[in-house]
Amino acid sequence: MSDFAQSGLISTFQQLNEAHLPALEEELTGLARESPIALVLPCHGADLDRPALAHIVAELRGAAFLQEIIVSMNGVDSAAVARAKKIFSPLPVRFLWNDGPETGALLAGFAPGKGLNVWGALGLLCAEARVKIVALQDCDVVSFRRGTLARLCYACAHPKLGYAFSKMYYSRATDRLYGRVSRLFFSPLLHAIVRMAGHHPLLDFLLSFRYPLAGECAFKREVGERLALSSDWGLETGMLCELFREIDPRQVCQVAGGSAYDHKHQPAAGALATMSAGIARALFDQLAREGLDSAIQTSIGDAYRREALVAVHRSANLALINGLPFDEPGERAIVALFAAQLSIAASERTTTTTLPAWSTMAQSAPDFLPRLLASYSKSA
Repeated sequence: MSDFAQSGLISTFQQLNEAHLPALEEELTGLARESPIALVLPCHGADLDRPALAHIVAELRGAAFLQEIIVSMNGVDSAAVARAKKIFSPLPVRFLWNDGPETGALLAGFAPGKGLNVWGALGLLCAEARVKIVALQDCDVVSFRRGTLARLCYACAHPKLGYAFSKMYYSRATDRLYGRVSRLFFSPLLHAIVRMAGHHPLLDFLLSFRYPLAGECAFKREVGERLALSSDWGLETGMLCELFREIDPRQVCQVAGGSAYDHKHQPAAGALATMSAGIARALFDQLAREGLDSAIQTSIGDAYRREALVAVHRSANLALINGLPFDEPGERAIVALFAAQLSIAASERTTTTTLPAWSTMAQSAPDFLPRLLASYSKSA
């Protein structure tokens, strides 16, 4: 029963009938009249010049189930914002310029990036309270298909399903195995912590996800209001940990996004190293909140290396049985790079920058959100 097996703490919805996607999308369009859906696209200026974004826009032109699209941007100037508006025309899009003159001054105390882009868009949608479901989609997905986004939203929109949070998972294999941060870093790290500290509800929850670092998810707006967000590469890790504390795992599901889901591939020596360090810091912060022994941080390196080398061996076997090329020395070198970043993150014991949940901000800084909305309107 591998095609529909259920394991872990959350429900898993495989894609068993691709021919059903048009009917599902049509049904979702009807459901969205009662449960309006907004799509948030966290976008860096560099995304505007990549073919992936043009493909995403073309797919979204037929997404009748979306009430609106929020493009939340950074790394742009006024000319780039104007160009973005042309790229997305005539879609129902609002643009949030998070490092523009007005908004940038207000957000100067926060680290710019994807986390801040998502946070600002969530603040806007929560304040307006018009939509009931919020979906997030990365802008670097070359193989994006509208039907996979529809499946993700359907899990939250359909009254018989009614999940509060759905997470996409997908294969990171095309001409070879990708997904190195998940495959060689995050998953081995979680298994290493379990070996050292034993099973813990948070660890078991994270291990239930087939692709915990995927950026694509959908959730009820009320859930989004209660989620604090990490501002750096720990965004997805921190979001799942916050989710674990806020809702029952039975309200969470993961939805297959199909095969060959192709993201932009990052160089190991640069972005992947920075990414792994940010993920490690976010995870250590979350584990500390759960009361796990801080001594894990000082001795995690050896345990991680053992688990990571097992992951390399399994990946080599997976590639071999599928006739895919595999650079085992290169993969071991990546593990060494990740291990070095892990050691730095563990020794520094610095906390990650957290963007407070909007429900918290409403109490601690009630004037902040109105000022943020005013800045968005001025830069629109």
